[in-house]
Amino acid sequence: MNITKSLRILMISGLVIFTSCNETRKTSATKNDQLLAQASIIPTEKKIPTIYEKISIDVSFTKLHKMLKETKYPKLLEEQGPYTIFIPLNGAIKKLHPKTLKNLQKPENSSKLEAVIDCHIFRGLINKQDIIKAIKENGGSVKLKTIGGTRIIASMRDDKIYLIDKKGNAGRLMANDIEASNGIIHTIESVMMPTN
Repeated sequence: MNITKSLRILMISGLVIFTSCNETRKTSATKNDQLLAQASIIPTEKKIPTIYEKISIDVSFTKLHKMLKETKYPKLLEEQGPYTIFIPLNGAIKKLHPKTLKNLQKPENSSKLEAVIDCHIFRGLINKQDIIKAIKENGGSVKLKTIGGTRIIASMRDDKIYLIDKKGNAGRLMANDIEASNGIIHTIESVMMPTN
């Protein structure tokens, strides 16, 4: 009789302890959920880099970035704009004759370097569809005026867009419509050159 009574008391005590622990867990979980909900962080607005910031961080543009640092263009490409730039990829700059590249990088030739870079920058926003539309409306090619007044021809062949400079160098557009806070970036496989 005493053993049965003792077992009942022990079982009831165990049940009370188990229930109590379970309630504590539920309460603790509920409190944690509330704390997590209260601690939710307000998302910050994602900042879109400027054209120059994109050039300075993208590994595909390291050669152009190095050239730009010696000119007036970093400041310009940080301004509000908007601008459209056709960026020669590293491979495009490597294709330049070594002597030409070396001469462009000399401090005394900074105006020549700026004339080359000028062949790639345009005022306003020009996306891929704008170029295609202008080419079709103008009988297969259209002249685009750079910020310095140089004329570059945009044309199409086999659904691909090409830029052609005054010397006849043609460069195919690669990546298009890359968004920057102050304009649009396209990449090109050749360097556009001025006439002199």
